[in-house]
Amino acid sequence: MTSCLVLVPQGAEYRAVQRRLRHANVAILPLRAGSAAVTTPALITALKVLPAMILVLGVCGGLHPEDRVGEVVVYTTCQDEEGQTYFLDQRLSAKLTPAWRRVRGLTVAAPLSQAQEKQALAARWGVEVVDMEGVPLLEALGGVPVVMVRVISDGGDRDLPDLSQAFDSQGNLRPGPLAIALLRHPVAAAHLIQGSLKALKVLEKIAPEIVQQLSC
Repeated sequence: MTSCLVLVPQGAEYRAVQRRLRHANVAILPLRAGSAAVTTPALITALKVLPAMILVLGVCGGLHPEDRVGEVVVYTTCQDEEGQTYFLDQRLSAKLTPAWRRVRGLTVAAPLSQAQEKQALAARWGVEVVDMEGVPLLEALGGVPVVMVRVISDGGDRDLPDLSQAFDSQGNLRPGPLAIALLRHPVAAAHLIQGSLKALKVLEKIAPEIVQQLSC
């Protein structure tokens, strides 16, 4: 049994974490985006020998207008769009910096683009942040203690480009549709890019601190 497995969505998020943890004695795996995360071949192989704990790192979207880009959040729960709720390991989460906000997360099947939609989901479910991998991972990792820490890359007060066509069924980014979506909404695209870059810098900075606090 390995002590700790770190899971990060592939692409920029994985590269940010890997840069800071590549010399650490910890296994880091990139995941496909969305529900396809659980079909990532490397993850399936790694789970043949269950780790003592799993740390999920990445970025997320804020659902409230007051959410700050670059804020670190620690999940207490994560639910799907039907209300099915999964709990993160509170004993392990308690080891993390108290100043990081504890939040309830929501996993959606496709990226949200409209601020009004984000705020409506927050009001309906009482959740604070949104991602695309949380629930599928927690369903697949039942029985293994899981900690999930993310950085907010966009708040609930701004519209974003419609990225619903930017990922294929395997969770891989489609450069063509992504470019078209960004070009159609240049102002929203600028906010998305700026927020993502800021969140990634924070994610890269805190990754070693999280691993140290959890004794991975």
